[in-house]
Amino acid sequence: GEGRHPVRKFTTIFAPTMAASINSLPNEILEFIFSLLPPYEPLEHCAAVCKRWNLLATNVRARKKSNLQKGLIDFNLCWKEILQVSTPRIAARFAHASSLHRNSMYVFGGASSCDTTFNDLWRFDLSRREWIRPISMGTYPSPKAGASLVCHNDLLILFGGWQHAYTPFHMCTLIDELHVYNIAENRWTIHNQAYGPPPMTGHSASVHRNKMILFGGYQKNMENLRTSNDIWVLDLERLVWKKPAVSDLKPAPRYGQFQMAIGEDHILVLGGTGGVNRVFNDAWLLDMQRDTWVWKRVQIKNKKSIVTHNWCYPACNVGSKVIVLGPTSPNDFQIIRPNRVPPMGRTRPTAEQLRNRIGAAPHGPMQAGEPNIPPRANLPPPPPAPMQPTLPRPSQGVSPKESNPSSGPGPSKPPSTVNSGVPVVEARPGPSGLRTPSSTAPGPPSRSMPIIRSAFSRQSSEDDHLPKRFNQQNLEHNHMAMVAFSVDSSNHASNASFSHERKLELLRKLEDKISAIRRAKEAEQQQQQQQQQQRHGIREVNNADRSINSTGGSPDPVTPKRVKRNGLAIFVCDVSNLLPTGGAEPCIEWQESKNSGLIAGAPDHYTFSTMINGNGELIVFGGLNKNHKSENLCVSNSVHFLTVPTAVV
Repeated sequence: GEGRHPVRKFTTIFAPTMAASINSLPNEILEFIFSLLPPYEPLEHCAAVCKRWNLLATNVRARKKSNLQKGLIDFNLCWKEILQVSTPRIAARFAHASSLHRNSMYVFGGASSCDTTFNDLWRFDLSRREWIRPISMGTYPSPKAGASLVCHNDLLILFGGWQHAYTPFHMCTLIDELHVYNIAENRWTIHNQAYGPPPMTGHSASVHRNKMILFGGYQKNMENLRTSNDIWVLDLERLVWKKPAVSDLKPAPRYGQFQMAIGEDHILVLGGTGGVNRVFNDAWLLDMQRDTWVWKRVQIKNKKSIVTHNWCYPACNVGSKVIVLGPTSPNDFQIIRPNRVPPMGRTRPTAEQLRNRIGAAPHGPMQAGEPNIPPRANLPPPPPAPMQPTLPRPSQGVSPKESNPSSGPGPSKPPSTVNSGVPVVEARPGPSGLRTPSSTAPGPPSRSMPIIRSAFSRQSSEDDHLPKRFNQQNLEHNHMAMVAFSVDSSNHASNASFSHERKLELLRKLEDKISAIRRAKEAEQQQQQQQQQQRHGIREVNNADRSINSTGGSPDPVTPKRVKRNGLAIFVCDVSNLLPTGGAEPCIEWQESKNSGLIAGAPDHYTFSTMINGNGELIVFGGLNKNHKSENLCVSNSVHFLTVPTAVV
């Protein structure tokens, strides 16, 4: 009996509160609850309940879009990754095509790391955050990557692309197929016309009213492959191609650029590439109001904050802002091939080994690594015991006068040139290790020098396609030339090595000071965050992270307190002044970002991924990551969301 009285009393007091419904909450609380829902189908269901909920859902949708634009200006953003726990799961890929239709992101095709291209279509439900594989009907597109995919009403228009060649020693095949996917009917149809653009890939596309505008691309005309700056227009109602009249002033031919619609009669083109070491960071505006379309170059402000490689990274527009993901430094994109340095504990090579290393034998191992260089014929063999061996280029012959051992050692001569003017370095006898076995002249103990790859030796045939500053080193005079060929230098080389080690030691000390300052700042920030959490009554247990940081162990997983340095940085460009009034010139302005554009939880340094604009969030999917430590290619199938942190009422 006594235990029931408190329960009866509690029920009597709180009975009116328990009978209250969700409509009894204030508008501010109810709107905050709606903001926690995905801004897609769940928010649409809430808007269909009553007029009050419809107004609140409309406010939430507008507030999310405005908060994203404000977050891009203030750099108040956060990354969120969706872990795939449900099935089916999409395969990892890059160079795919993606587009947004209502509450779903559609992804078609792409390539894998095993020389395979796909022709599958996937739908990512943004409300449930899960992948769905629609089993469509009709005429499927061929497997391809690098195609363009745009959405018009309930249609997806797919054009172009490339696919891997099925026979060895052949390049990839370019495609000129035009496919239309009807979302309501779940059916593919092919529309190939007698007149249309050539096979292409890397082009850009955008929809203007009932037209799709294509620009640029890497094309195949007849039997020639070239970059293009042509414009093609597709009538989306009749599915007929035409080529408009364009002014003489045009952007340079390019592919991999970003294109967006400015109103209904203008197009903005950013970036692109015209080939090896020809990356464009310019901007062009196309005016389509007259019969002859006019290109106009756009002035760029604040170029110091511009993205350095704007052609293989994802980009999209959010209102009057263009967001580009890219590296924080231009050195991040350079092709780096590590030198295979043998251990320093090896003994000094003998004269025979040096002869085999420096003497250019017709069938030596150096020629085996250069398949694109024609074999040398009728080259005289190297002298048996040269006092002043000559170091010729592997692909050039040596005159009989230079290779004749009867000419005698003679006085030392300055470096000469052979045919093309490349200096030929002559190693002199002395403490460099090239003296004859009978020479026993005393000298100071030589310091072991690191073995550096020869200026003419190459790792593979792929280096032939790289620019010279990536795979070749200029020969220098005196001791630096001998270092390039793994030969110990004389006294001045020892002094240079000592000075080099002293500089390295100073750099190490400077790096230690910078690391200590960085650790002190991180500790101070961590202490401030802990104090702030204690004020709000929020406690967070992170003992494992603190133990690893204190012991200097392996790097911990990404947390809001730590930023991944190899992640993609965010670059924001303001394009609101592209259509000025009063006859002013169009211009765009890149905004200065905080912390070099890096945010905690950013995706890894992937290229050839896609990014689309959802409802108050950006969705990034897929990509290709080149591991510099090995020759392996890492392909991703992760989904990342860039949004604004949720505010607490």
